[in-house]
Amino acid sequence: MSMRTMHSVVKRGALYWDRDLLPESGYRARLQRVQAQIKASGDDAWIMMGDVERHGPVVYATNFMPRVRSALALIPRDGEPVLLANISTRDIPAAKTITYVDEIRAFGKISKDLVALLDERAAKGARIGLCGVAGAMPYAEWTLIAEARPDIVWCERDVELDAMRASKDEHEIAAIQRSADIVVQAFDGVREALRPGANLRAAMAVLERLCRSKGAEDARILVSVSRDGCRPLRPVHDHTISDGDIVLVFLAVQNQRYWADSARTFSVGSPQAPAVDAYSRCSKALAAMRAACRPGVSVAALESAARAALGQFAETAMLYGLGGGIGLDQAEGSTINSDAAAHLSEGQTLALRVIAHGPKGGAAIGETVRIIASGAEPLCTVPDVITLL
Repeated sequence: MSMRTMHSVVKRGALYWDRDLLPESGYRARLQRVQAQIKASGDDAWIMMGDVERHGPVVYATNFMPRVRSALALIPRDGEPVLLANISTRDIPAAKTITYVDEIRAFGKISKDLVALLDERAAKGARIGLCGVAGAMPYAEWTLIAEARPDIVWCERDVELDAMRASKDEHEIAAIQRSADIVVQAFDGVREALRPGANLRAAMAVLERLCRSKGAEDARILVSVSRDGCRPLRPVHDHTISDGDIVLVFLAVQNQRYWADSARTFSVGSPQAPAVDAYSRCSKALAAMRAACRPGVSVAALESAARAALGQFAETAMLYGLGGGIGLDQAEGSTINSDAAAHLSEGQTLALRVIAHGPKGGAAIGETVRIIASGAEPLCTVPDVITLL
């Protein structure tokens, strides 16, 4: 299973296109790969859709990220795509600053406006591939679309798109690296705020502000405070930090559409033995997963590697989840569990995390890595020991 946080209803962070980091040429090359796959699948076009929570397919095609509601791109076999976004017509000039797509249409009712677009661009009997539609399209709206164009052959293409998205190009790796850098810098910068007498909510506000000040589009935080790390993570809450507290923090950051995440264990003063033991086990489990990461290795093997090191902490670690694919979506592709059938591939990026606690102690540790020919290359640093404050 994957670890889920409370997702945003409205994106409120930075939203711009860093063309040096993610050049238009990269998106043009990606468009060519998508159109080659459309032809290989025997389709006439693909609809690539996303919403404010999971927008990977539409961002992959266009770089346009919906701040609210949803957006989709109609990608033909040949020629230029069309972007259909749930924005007002006056917002179209602003939308054009974050995408290379020239034709952008605003929609008010997705069933009406998508059918109008299909009537223009999809001939009778056309084959249309669907990517991200099942997760982002309201069922009632999809029913109206299907009834309006019963002649179209609809084909689920999420599997094909997921395979394309799994291997990141050099620009995508650079973007994920930047997000990982923000995570590390924010963790380093929040240390002064985690002091005896400080309010936990105020300290986590500092953590989020550090992320936002570096251009984060989104930041997700879960936290736990106790004497030995034995309490579960939960959304940020009021608590007065005391000397001797163990603070567990999970932080995920999105910058330039791409995510990275990590987890850190802080100790206000010298940690007690149960917390030290828990951190040691979690650290060994993370190292075991990292060592097991190689192209061709089954994703399920990563869970086996972690379990062997966790011992009594394995049960709670599995409840949180050990991570999985990460990129344009916080969780994309396979999650790390014993039922995963997928295998790792070169160029893939993963979030590896071990968050566990028991009656006498707990810890949180995590990193974002990319798979290279020789194994896993960490994109963010992880302390070998509990971070002392």
